[in-house]
Amino acid sequence: MLRRCVFLAALIFLSFTTVEAYADRRVALVIGNSQYREIPALRNPDKDAEGVSNTFRQAGFDVFVAKDVTKLQFEEKFRNYLAAADGADLAVVYYSGHGFQIGGENFLIPVDASLKDAADMEVQAIKLDDLLQQLRSKSKIQMIILDACRNNPFPRKDYWLRDQLIVSGGTGLAQVTGSQNALIAFATGPGAVAYDGSGDLSPFSSAFSRRALAPNQEIRSVMAAVRRDVVKATNGKQVPWESSSLLDDVVLMREVSQPTPPTPDDAQPKQPATERGIRIAAAAAAIESHDTGVAVGVGPVPLKLDFPAEDSSISLKLASYPIAGTLSLPDRVLTSQSNLTAGEVDNLRYEPQIGSAAPVEIGFQIRAGDVSKRAAMKLSPAIDPCDQAAGEPLDLQGVVPGRLPSEIDAGAVESCEAAVKSYPDIARFRYELGRALLASGKVDEARQAIQQAADKGHVRAVYQLGYIAASGIGAAPDLVKANGFYAQASDKGDPYAMTAWGRALFDGVGAQRDTGKGLDLLLKAAAMGQVDATKDLAVIFKQGRNGVPADPARALAFLKAGLDRQEAYSMGILGLSPKRSEVKLAVCKPKVVTKVITKIKVIRTPAPKAPPPKITQPAGPVPWRGGNGGDHNPPQRGGSDNSDG
Repeated sequence: MLRRCVFLAALIFLSFTTVEAYADRRVALVIGNSQYREIPALRNPDKDAEGVSNTFRQAGFDVFVAKDVTKLQFEEKFRNYLAAADGADLAVVYYSGHGFQIGGENFLIPVDASLKDAADMEVQAIKLDDLLQQLRSKSKIQMIILDACRNNPFPRKDYWLRDQLIVSGGTGLAQVTGSQNALIAFATGPGAVAYDGSGDLSPFSSAFSRRALAPNQEIRSVMAAVRRDVVKATNGKQVPWESSSLLDDVVLMREVSQPTPPTPDDAQPKQPATERGIRIAAAAAAIESHDTGVAVGVGPVPLKLDFPAEDSSISLKLASYPIAGTLSLPDRVLTSQSNLTAGEVDNLRYEPQIGSAAPVEIGFQIRAGDVSKRAAMKLSPAIDPCDQAAGEPLDLQGVVPGRLPSEIDAGAVESCEAAVKSYPDIARFRYELGRALLASGKVDEARQAIQQAADKGHVRAVYQLGYIAASGIGAAPDLVKANGFYAQASDKGDPYAMTAWGRALFDGVGAQRDTGKGLDLLLKAAAMGQVDATKDLAVIFKQGRNGVPADPARALAFLKAGLDRQEAYSMGILGLSPKRSEVKLAVCKPKVVTKVITKIKVIRTPAPKAPPPKITQPAGPVPWRGGNGGDHNPPQRGGSDNSDG
């Protein structure tokens, strides 16, 4: 019997909020990895993911689903999910697939991981602690469910972690601890393994999917029921375990009072069937004629249906729930089992899923007495022109893949001014307006818009203020001030800020040197797909600096990671021509250069004769590049940033 593990981690309450938060927002990311390329396939994860995603969808979550994801695909999906989770009440991540610990650190394994070389764990796997830190900065409550094999199926057992080569020991995932108001639960004891079971789902996934839908059950009661079910299913061989510091109740499936279909008043004359049919036909027409674009990333959008709300004889039941996004009323999120009165229909709202461009269909069963008719509406996610024109790469509060500064044209300012006017509380649009103004050379106006975005909670804007201070745009460079902004945005999880702050700490530029923390921040940023961080790490490991030993093989691993993400420096060192992939406005799809990877395998040390640029502070006033995925060379002072990076 294939042995699997299920590890449930982390419900952590934090007081972090943003102005872009909306009440009662709950999001879930569900990933199932079965078809591994270097090791035997797993039987259950795809089915586990399907079952769990249906569970969360029935509970009214906006559910992001992906199967058999590579490292780059995970980065893409997780970025979209983080943008949706920004300010959410509850954020859930469910992962089914391989996962194990090295040196007390837990890692999730994408399907394209080979883990043949000592540096591969850093560039190919996903560290659980990094994932948890990102969620802590986004939502009030977090729940992570890991349905992962706890044994290491790869032949190599020693890997680089930060500045040490660690040998894997034993089986099982390491124990995870959380902060106050947290629930950390395991499908079995820490360091132990769990079982696949004989059904389509693992014993824990099966029990969790079933028990989580119990109406109005607090999560600790749910987990107690899951534990009983798993112990019974495995004859006591597997005992789920958890540690709780919860201060508040957490309920996944809320049972709200549903409006009941109207009953005829015996004192009133009964409507003839023909008249009831006419009324239902008119109501169905109001729904079926609705086919419109719905703005992405601005919260729940009112649908404004022209529905006969005054007709109390009509009731509706959801017949098909949208496959992505959430449908709601001002007072509650709807689920696939929800009923509505005619008077509630005009208050319907829909919030599209970030990163999903496909139209969704919502079906209703309309009733009047014993007469009924089905009707459906189609809604299409629509990207605001400001996002299209001035969205930024790797913005964890953004909704598009983004553009480089050199790709922002003159029309972006007008588009973003219109977006700010339409959505004054959406900080992202103010930041994108600042980018557009900066690209057009309007430095003072740009700084004002960026400051407003930062004040409203946009984290990338905080980083950008640091970049402006460091670059001396319109003023003398101030590295100490810049590092203050970088540190603030880094603590909120911004990968550009992690890169900039990590550089400053690693070399002691404008800050007291802290090589260990600097290296750790660069590794975190690289794990999130920040290509300047991969470049910097390649240089550090090639040269061996500040106590970090030289390791050409480790340097090559990060050059490969940069190559996968189309980073110009890495491609140049490896003798390849960088090619910027076409900007896609609705869905973030990083380009995976699979054919090139096989060619890289033949490239070994010695390193290229032309040494890479040193990562020391320049003699002049211009600091390190700000990042932006290689898109941010220091702009001309007092002018625009129009470099290609």
